[in-house]
Amino acid sequence: MNRLTRQAAIALAAAALVLTGCSSTDDDPKQEGVPAGFANGWVVDPDDSGSPSQGGTLQVVTYSEARSLDPAETIANGSSGGTEMAAVYDLLVRYDEASKEYVPQLAESIEANDDSTVWTLTLREGVTFSDGTPLDAAAVVWSLERYIANRGGQVSILDHAVDTFEATDDLTVTFTLANPWPGFPYLLATGPGMIVAQASDAKPDEFTPIGAGPFVFDHYSPQEELVLTARADYWGGAPNLEALRFFPLAVEQGRLDVLQSGEADVAYLREGVTALDAIEAGFGGFMEIGSISRGLLLNHSQDSATGDVRIRQAIAHAINPDLYNERTADGLAIMSSRIVTDLSEWDIETPGIEFDRDKAKELLDAAKADGYDGKISFKGVAKVSEKSGLAIKALLEDVGFTVSLDYVSSVSDLVADIYVKQDYDMVIWGFGMPDAAIYPELFEKVYSSSSSNIGKSNDPELDALILELGAADSAEDQTAALEKIQAQWNETVPYISLGATPEWNAWGDGVHGVVPSIDSIMLYGDAWKE
Repeated sequence: MNRLTRQAAIALAAAALVLTGCSSTDDDPKQEGVPAGFANGWVVDPDDSGSPSQGGTLQVVTYSEARSLDPAETIANGSSGGTEMAAVYDLLVRYDEASKEYVPQLAESIEANDDSTVWTLTLREGVTFSDGTPLDAAAVVWSLERYIANRGGQVSILDHAVDTFEATDDLTVTFTLANPWPGFPYLLATGPGMIVAQASDAKPDEFTPIGAGPFVFDHYSPQEELVLTARADYWGGAPNLEALRFFPLAVEQGRLDVLQSGEADVAYLREGVTALDAIEAGFGGFMEIGSISRGLLLNHSQDSATGDVRIRQAIAHAINPDLYNERTADGLAIMSSRIVTDLSEWDIETPGIEFDRDKAKELLDAAKADGYDGKISFKGVAKVSEKSGLAIKALLEDVGFTVSLDYVSSVSDLVADIYVKQDYDMVIWGFGMPDAAIYPELFEKVYSSSSSNIGKSNDPELDALILELGAADSAEDQTAALEKIQAQWNETVPYISLGATPEWNAWGDGVHGVVPSIDSIMLYGDAWKE
């Protein structure tokens, strides 16, 4: 992938920021306007009783394809390769939905000292990579050093948070942090926690995916399929399934169609309309609704129209959330202009930037008086982003902008334009911040020096407030920091929130044993199908 996405993945949670996932309740005022059935957690309580069936291929239809299985190259979340890579490499730790804690997975244990500045990771004995080499402490250190050298997605927060890590014996890795961080294990539940065997880099200029997970790479046909086959000597026991087959469909309705027809066993859904159709049809699975999982990524470079803060503010004020919701999601989207949605357990009171057509015109006119020509481009994926593009165009042209629409053929092409060419003014995009990862997500996505700050926002005051959030050791102090972050966000507009999407790995009652982690990553080591 040539580093197209290595700066994009952010999923590092702080346990001091871990709060319980939401459930939709009739008497909760925060649920007003949230479609019934949308919540964090199981859509239908799973019934995994009975003896697992053996064999078969699990067919998984995905939002985008993982063009590389290198954790340092690919976004480590469920929408763009995280599940596929977890099948090959496993995770050192995973997020447990029931306990709301990070628990050992590939590791045997992870423990902190009293002030959470020193973390001790103990590995299981006898674990090997699929090439037979041991997964020991030296292998973990090598993989992490490789991840840092290749500038993987979480490198910015890793560099900021971790002073040193070293193999202190054959099965122990000790991490010393720069500051207390009770949520450090999340660093090991995503890209950095996917340990790569040294043999993966044995061939010059060619990466070979070799991990310690329950499946091994079989073959990949671009834009068609990725097939992984079961590994008999997996440390957790041979998988029930023979293989996993992932195939991409960019169009949301198409993913639901193949799920309903039986061509897919699991489908990644993320749009309100199709999600509600799938709920009505009785599909289960696991849903995660992160804040700012839909919005407008803005290019802050000087040669972009959105480099002017007045333009960013004007765009935010010009968006009528009710009209946008109706035109893009039949009124079924979870709308919010705040950095946290109404489904979030972070109950901040500071509002986001509110719809104000007159204010938008005033800001735009001021920029035009200084020579701005009013032209701005919207970029998205053909068919996938067209409703959003047309709605944004209408709302912005209503206040005086001239908007051009630029669609690319795939999510992967959009990633290339954003990360490599930096060729955009505004892009329909999402952070997808789980409640358990607000601090590290904000650090990675908008902290000025973060390599994952792809919009290139630069706000020293916001930077200081993000660090204040990370240092806060109580829920009250964290909430107070979030209130201040929202107020500063409204001033400088690093990104425009359009709300949240129900990121849902959906499946029927014939699929069992799937274990969710965080950032919509699913673990298939124990999965089986009837």
